Amino acid sequence: MNTESLRLPPLGLDMAKASFTARLVGPTKLHSACFTNEFTGWAQLDGWLAKHHCQQVLAGLEPTGPYAAGLLWHLHCKGHTVCLINARHLKNYGRSLGRKVKTDPTDAALIADYLRANAQHLRPWQPPTQEILMLQGLVRRRQQVLGLLQAERNRTEGVTQPLIKASLQRQIGHLKTEVARLERAIEEHVLGHPKLQHSVRLLCTIPGIGPVVAVAILAEVPALSAFTRARDLAAFAGLTPTVIKSGTSVHRRGRLTKEGSALLRKMLYMAALQAVKRPTNALHRCYQHFIERGKSKMCAIGALMHKLIRIAFGVLKHDQPFVANFAKLQPLT
Repeated sequence: MNTESLRLPPLGLDMAKASFTARLVGPTKLHSACFTNEFTGWAQLDGWLAKHHCQQVLAGLEPTGPYAAGLLWHLHCKGHTVCLINARHLKNYGRSLGRKVKTDPTDAALIADYLRANAQHLRPWQPPTQEILMLQGLVRRRQQVLGLLQAERNRTEGVTQPLIKASLQRQIGHLKTEVARLERAIEEHVLGHPKLQHSVRLLCTIPGIGPVVAVAILAEVPALSAFTRARDLAAFAGLTPTVIKSGTSVHRRGRLTKEGSALLRKMLYMAALQAVKRPTNALHRCYQHFIERGKSKMCAIGALMHKLIRIAFGVLKHDQPFVANFAKLQPLT
């Protein structure tokens, strides 16, 4: 985050479906207010900030899906710096302060305090383009329907009543049709936007990554320009390892942080499985090297997932197809 944003007054926002609570840390005192979560409430927030002589603020809120989407765009269009705060980080920060009370005003105050204390480590929210937003909606809806389809298939196990089984089969057929319809919509959307089509082609040059994984990467990483390094994108995807080691007695096995998009990690997991099936590509050799070092198969797959997202970052950033560079495809240590 740049130096100017760090000097902005923090504004904590606790979102709900119908309203939101604001907590502003002004130069001399604190201010709190509650607004409706609609256009009139957003306009009232603008007037409230102007009343307290804050033309620009550093606003922070938790990612609450559709509840926060409108306010995010509104604040960004008004020139404010907006940050989405990881809910787990915020909860742990509250615990570190010995927080005992949880209400909307105290949540907004906690967010404002978190912004004040950790602003230098936060990444400003970057609005995705409309074509990426549409792609994201289609990809996530496809995943939701696939989840429903799998649930109905699971329910057929052990069912012997003909009427119930017929009902399940009809529902399964309907869901299959809906999945096919969404996949056609995704394909048509990509074909209708040359830039998206070009990015998908670039990602498909990476071993293990096909069109389904490629569109998932583009949908779940809506603002690639917000990342300056591949390691930052890997951290965003929750694919960086954690290390727990202290003294001589505490030495736990490392694991992935698993923050960010679970769908993105799922797609990269499938891509890593596909990559190791072909012994001719460099990623398979990387996987084998891990196994030879005594690492578990899941540990090796996790390392490949990390490698895949970093390769995807390089391919998209430099606008070049993947070329195996064996010197740079050594396993992560």
